[in-house]
Parts: sequence; C-alpha cells; structure tokens
Amino acid sequence: MMDTISLHKMQQENIHRRDIQSALLKELTAAKQSIYLAIGWLADKGLFGLIEKKALEGLDLKIVLIKDDSNEAFQSNFNQLAQQGVQVIWLDPAEKEKLIDHKFVVIDKATILTGNYNWEHKNPPQEEYLTISKEIPSLVTGFLEEFEYLSVLNQLSRTDPRPRNSIGELLRKLNVLKVLLGIGDTEFIHLRLQSLEAHQADPNIKKIHHTLLAEAFEEAHELIKAFAKLHQPLLECIDPPIDNLRREIERLEEEIAAISQEYNETQKVIHEFSKLHSEELGDLLQKLLLQSKIKAAAEAKMAADDAEKQAAFEEAESDHEEYSQSFEASKKEHFVTLTPAQQKELKKLYRQTSLRCHPDRVVEELHQEAEEIFVELNKAYKANDLERVKEINEQVKSGAMLSKSETITELKKLESTVNSLKQKLQDWLAKLDKLQDQPTFKTVSSIDDWTIYFAETKVILEDQLARLLVFNEQANATLLLNE
Repeated sequence: MMDTISLHKMQQENIHRRDIQSALLKELTAAKQSIYLAIGWLADKGLFGLIEKKALEGLDLKIVLIKDDSNEAFQSNFNQLAQQGVQVIWLDPAEKEKLIDHKFVVIDKATILTGNYNWEHKNPPQEEYLTISKEIPSLVTGFLEEFEYLSVLNQLSRTDPRPRNSIGELLRKLNVLKVLLGIGDTEFIHLRLQSLEAHQADPNIKKIHHTLLAEAFEEAHELIKAFAKLHQPLLECIDPPIDNLRREIERLEEEIAAISQEYNETQKVIHEFSKLHSEELGDLLQKLLLQSKIKAAAEAKMAADDAEKQAAFEEAESDHEEYSQSFEASKKEHFVTLTPAQQKELKKLYRQTSLRCHPDRVVEELHQEAEEIFVELNKAYKANDLERVKEINEQVKSGAMLSKSETITELKKLESTVNSLKQKLQDWLAKLDKLQDQPTFKTVSSIDDWTIYFAETKVILEDQLARLLVFNEQANATLLLNE
C-alpha cells in the first residue's frame, strides 16, 4: 500500500466546553501577523482587551459582525477597536444565518478556529466545542476566500452571484471522484484528473493525484474521504446546511403527502368496494343471514340443552342485526359514480389540494385550520364528490397555507422540523401498512375484475340461500310435528 503520511501531517484538534476559553486565548495570544474573525457577535470583555492588545502590537486585525441590538450594547468597545486600527465590518441582520452556526477565525493565515462556540460568552450552546486546524493550506485558502466574501458582502446586491471559492469547487470535484470510486466506476477517472492539477502545490492534493495516476483506487478513495472530512466546516460555510435542510423538509413534506394520499386512496378503494358489495349482494346477504338466523333458532329449539346451539343462535341473530343496520346505512350514503375522465380529474385535484393543506406540512399556526380542511377534503374525495373537492381546492389556493420549508429559517429549527417530519412519515407508513394488512384490503387487491367477482359470488350466495330455505322449511315442519 502507498504511503499516506501527507494527510497525517495535518493537525485538527477538538476542544470541548470547559477547555475552550483557555485554548482560544492561547491561540489568539500566539498570533504574530494577523487575526481575521468572522464571529458575528462579541460581548466578552476579556477578548475585547486581547484583540485591542494585538492591534497595538501592529497585527492585521479584521472582524466581521452582525449589526443588531446585541452588538449595539457594545458599540463603544467596537469604536475603540476601530480607533486602534481594527477593521470592523458590519453585516445586515438579514445575513445573521451566515454566522450563527458557522463562525470561524483565521490566525496568521495558518491556523483555523471553527466550531459551536458563543463569542458573546453568554447563553452558551449545550454542546460547545472549538476545532483548531493547522497545517492544512487548502483549508486556510478556502476560509480566507470566505472571509473576503463576507468583507464585501454589503457591496453585493441580492442578484449578484456568490464569488467563486476555489477550495469549495475543489471539494465538489473531489466528491464526484469519491462517488465514482465508491461504486467502482473507474474507467474514465483519468479524464477528471485535470481538475486537480491547479492544486498540485498542495501536498495532499498531490498525493491524491498520484494515487489516482497509479490506479491505487482504494487508497485514493480513503485519502479523498479523509481530506473531505477535514474540510467539512468550510463546505458548510460555502454551502450552508440550511439550504440542504430546506430541501430535505420539502422532500419529507412531499413524501408524507404522497403516503397519506396512498393511505386515503386505499381507504377509498375499500370504501368503493364495500359500497358496491352492498349494492350487488346486500339484499342477498341480508336474506342469507336471516335464513341463517332462522336455521340457528330452529336448531337451538330442537336442542334446548345444547349450549353450543344456543350460542350459535345468538351469534347468528347478532350478525343479522349488525349487517342489517350497516346495510341500511350504506343505502342512505351519498356516493357519486364518475366517468374515467372525472375520476382522473378528482385524483389530480385531490393530490394538489392535500399537498397544500396537509396538517403535517403547514406551519404550526395553521395546523388546526389545515386539519379541518383536510378532513373535509378526504370526506369529499371518498364520496367521489368532485364539485366539493374543486371548491376546497379553490379555497386552499386563495388562502395562505404556508409550509414549514417556506417560513422556518434558523438552522436549529430546521433540524428540529426535519426530525419531526421523519417521525410523522414513519407514522403514516405504519398506518398504511396496518390498513393494507387488513383482510378486506387483501381481498380487494386480489380481485382482478370486480364485475366477475360479484357475479360469481352472487351465484354462490344464491345457492347457499336456496339450501338454507329448504333446510328451514324441513326444520319448521319437524318442529310443528313435534308440537
């Protein structure tokens, strides 16, 4: 195996909560040339003093902050830093997400500090950590370019493209190589090596390039994974996970909507089958159950001491009564028969509408309203009420059923929303599995042609009824003779 020492030379250390302050002070104190801080907020007076001391020593000091009320309370401190030559760069509050979870510091263009650390020194995160990275030239280059971008952000318009980050592009190219190597697709790897040549000055890229040229693909795959892991904080700054989380939320919302639609469509199929079952076979089944009850009554009368016969009669009587009630209710139920074109339109409208008003998809403030609309929509859909579904669709389109992905912006809230939606998706999948495991659905899904099924079943039931009528007539005659 080829030597992989070039990646091992790089240093990356994670410092946890109680040791952060001393490690941070140590790194800042050791600075000899420059300190660039993209930290958003600063309220620690000790750090103010240290930064001012470094400015007096003649270091190149720059700090990127968010212009909000939190920093406004320390405006005099920032003014004093500016008087000592510190370049203070203020960003609009709308840009705060760029630094809420992605603070970083570049020291002497050689050391990178990243991590979940609160420079305000108040309300610290529960899982504070500081990562110190050294001897990783590509990471330094990438964060210096990111700092330059933040420095000119106020001069860019919303429509201006984000400035190119050379290391970000390198990481994306390496990711493509990693995927290809991971699936064993190495036939045309040599055509992608040119994209690495501009970074040959970096010993780590040179090592990756060399292993690929030597077709040591397994080794190259491991080197790329290690390189990417070390550069993950930079990649998250360039391509914030917020955008990925929004996309994940949208995907989960759509998947939940699709599963719940399948659930409701399954219910609708079962409902339609049950309705047709009542229409085609209901009268016959009711007569059959009546004759079964008469037969059980006769047998119970002829064997008054037989407990099983008595129980069989009670069960037959109960079955007849329950079915008669449900059959009568079914006959009263409003159900519209639609043409194939109308069925297609109904399904399309239903899917569009349920996607907009699904209770698991909308923001919490609209949850109750969405739930009421969703119930009404499903009721109309199951009844084939195309006009009512159209009305609900228009109602939802004209309203403001905002989804979670459209309104939630902070990273932590997005992560919480993703986890919540994942759980809701699992709940819907479990409900669907339970519904599709029911005997009724298994019966329905096993029938290819309902018309043939009902015709054949009708013949069988008519034969059973005829035999019951003959039996009951003979049993009644026997009872009369015995009396």
